[in-house]
Amino acid sequence: MRIVSALVNVPWLAERLASPGLSPLPLRVLDCSYYLPKHNRDQRAEYRQKHIPGALFFDIQECSDKSSPYRNMLPPIRQFESYVGDLGVDNNTHVVVYDGTDSFLLASPRVWWMFRAFGHPLVSVLNGGLDKWCEMGHPSTDKTQQVQKAKFSASFNPSLVRNFRFMEENLTQKSAQVVDSRPVSDFYGAGDPASKPGVGRIPGSVNLPFERLIDRETKTMKSTEKLQELFSGAGVDLSRPLVSTCRTGMKACGIALAGHLSGKEDIPVYDGSWSEWSKVAPPENIVCGTQEARQKG
Repeated sequence: MRIVSALVNVPWLAERLASPGLSPLPLRVLDCSYYLPKHNRDQRAEYRQKHIPGALFFDIQECSDKSSPYRNMLPPIRQFESYVGDLGVDNNTHVVVYDGTDSFLLASPRVWWMFRAFGHPLVSVLNGGLDKWCEMGHPSTDKTQQVQKAKFSASFNPSLVRNFRFMEENLTQKSAQVVDSRPVSDFYGAGDPASKPGVGRIPGSVNLPFERLIDRETKTMKSTEKLQELFSGAGVDLSRPLVSTCRTGMKACGIALAGHLSGKEDIPVYDGSWSEWSKVAPPENIVCGTQEARQKG
């Protein structure tokens, strides 16, 4: 099995798009742009207006479990196979995923994790996404292309996915550290979860906000050394098992990517995250305010 880097930079991609022979594997670039409903933006329309030449659009909302009451959950295996096959991805394709404007690394780590969860490790995140691509002077286009459908055979990797049952049992078994990537205000927020569903945390979890992973000046993921410092500062031991969570399972994948870059390549994601936990867990398993000691730093 070939190994590809989890994170690739803009010059690397530009060089291989200009000279495909440089890549030992066929490349497929996917625009994974996704914006929260509150932003009132149409990611598909923005893709049609501006994207990396040759990139196809990966719709996280379309490629999700439509039967789930929670947003953008991992789709059934056959649905994923069909969806990515229609994008021309087979089991020998090196997939490069990126985010659209102003979103840095929001959705691309999620799609990176989805491919890995379905047994396809040949996937990389474009560091800095479309913003960095354009900033470095590379062209964008509004032209879309048709590709030949491919056959993709998925092999589900359950070790990269966690469900409510695991998380509930982990409260007593403490088999894994829980890292929550939501903002500090949500994680430590006070109030009644019934009236403020975004507030609170899983008992025993620690907070490492997703935004801290990004260097705002360069609009790229922070260096491995700085990521390792962030994990350490949050009280996370990367030599021990851990699971990442957030509000909807999106930014938690950023934690999984950061851990991967830091040498911890097997971080699973609690797919339901706070959207599920806040609705299903009993009140005693929802911590609000300062009922627990805050993390160091």
